[in-house]
Amino acid sequence: MVAEDSYKQALIVAALLAAATFSFSYFFFKVPQKPADSNFGKQFSLVLGSYEGTDVHLYEYRRQLLVAYAWASWCTYCAEELKRLAELKKTYGDKIHILAVNRAEPVPIAKEFTRQLGLGDQIELLLDPTDSFFKSIGGYAMPETVFINEAGDIVFHQRGPLDMPSLEARMKELVQ
Repeated sequence: MVAEDSYKQALIVAALLAAATFSFSYFFFKVPQKPADSNFGKQFSLVLGSYEGTDVHLYEYRRQLLVAYAWASWCTYCAEELKRLAELKKTYGDKIHILAVNRAEPVPIAKEFTRQLGLGDQIELLLDPTDSFFKSIGGYAMPETVFINEAGDIVFHQRGPLDMPSLEARMKELVQ
């Protein structure tokens, strides 16, 4: 009887591990890495909010190098990646704008999350109460990062996290 229960438990564990492995493999190897639209043009018509409550028109960033990052406090990877983006902003300064767009969370939650990260004013923290930005880039995973050149073309779209060496490499390609 005990051996039979142990066997059943082992089968359940094996099934759970197989499901987890499949999910991980699907997410990292099957998710499309290119957006449906390679131009950021339609996003420039979006109006988001600042932490101070003012409207931020994305058209103000046309013809500038941009990294636009969709994040949320519940995203496992977002805290570390926001810190990495803030570090890169220190390196590249005025050559690049980094827009960190919160995905429809209540303002107090977004503010407290970023306050705890100590980001300072390195990146532009924006609020998107309707999640329109994420939808407009064909958001699929979390986080989502798009690198946009001065012509308004999306030169790279990452679905899921980026480590620091990958972020640095993409930033160098964008700024060149």
